Amino acid sequence: MSDLSEFLKVSFFGISVYQALLSFLILFLTMTMRRLIIGSFIRMLERYAEKSKTEWDNSVIQAIRPPLEVLILAYGIWLAVKILPQPTEPVDIKHFVNVIGEVLILLFGAWLLLRLVNVADKIIKQKAADPKHWLDISIAPLITASLRILVVITSLIVIAQNLGYSVSGLVASLGLGGAAIALASKDTLSNLFGSMMIMVDKPFKVGDWIKGADFEGVVEEIGFRSTRIRTFGKTVENIPNNMIANVKVENMDRRKDKGYNVRRIKMTVGVSYSATADQMEKAVVSLREILKTDPGVDQRMTTLVYFTDFGASSLDIFLYFFSNSAVWAEYLEVRQRVNLKIMKKLEELGLSIAFPSRSVYIESMPENKSSGPSQDGQI
Repeated sequence: MSDLSEFLKVSFFGISVYQALLSFLILFLTMTMRRLIIGSFIRMLERYAEKSKTEWDNSVIQAIRPPLEVLILAYGIWLAVKILPQPTEPVDIKHFVNVIGEVLILLFGAWLLLRLVNVADKIIKQKAADPKHWLDISIAPLITASLRILVVITSLIVIAQNLGYSVSGLVASLGLGGAAIALASKDTLSNLFGSMMIMVDKPFKVGDWIKGADFEGVVEEIGFRSTRIRTFGKTVENIPNNMIANVKVENMDRRKDKGYNVRRIKMTVGVSYSATADQMEKAVVSLREILKTDPGVDQRMTTLVYFTDFGASSLDIFLYFFSNSAVWAEYLEVRQRVNLKIMKKLEELGLSIAFPSRSVYIESMPENKSSGPSQDGQI
């Protein structure tokens, strides 16, 4: 027994046989027991999940398994190294090992939290896809992106503290450059607040057809900095959120919320000044009848036809109505058909469509006061 005790005390490069065997045993147990421990823990969670009525339990279990396995392995390696003697001179290996172990645990913890955020992202999108749920689908990416940023920033701060850095001192040292940073990030902050206003006001959501002074298309994504719009030419435009928050935006799909999938048509037909009052009256009645009987005109909406103005070159008839489809091609079809009917009706009534013109009236010719040669040729 004494021989065994003496053997265990034998050292190689400052490491005793006892310490080496114990370190190896810890590594062996970690490698062999890791899957057993995790498997038992996961099975316990799965039994609990089977009793639950929610569907996200399994996603959470699958998310935590890989980080836990790696975390236990890393902890076992760290513990095995801790058993071995660690010199403090000329380099403090002991302190270095402790710090590395703490940092690794924090990194694996951050990895676990990020995987849980991914699960939360799926749950939020699933809830937001339900039209009856209060959560909007456009807000889901912003929520999960905020959570990811929070996890990363918090992890970096804690790791910096464990490495011996003073976070408060670091923030104070950045005070001199604060103004420059604020100036450089002005547009970013402006876009961030713009995205917050879009989330709060909800002028549109993903999938809506919106129209502004410099853009028009279908919203594909609402991000922190910009909103991505797919134009009708199939190109993609990224509009800064601060711009969208400060301009007039028409939501063409909001008409569907009230059951009206329509598109407005407003135009003026100019008739030449040769028309009589009776002809104009008949023209107004006829155009009203055209709009009343056309299958593409939505009769639930306001329809107006009136002789409104004496224009510079025409007698103006104002028309205001709605096509019964907001689809671009179908809307153009309705507009073309109505225009052709108007032209034919005006021809039947003997009226012509006016065009910009100007008449010059000369009351009298000026007298010829030229001092040219006389008829007999004498000067």
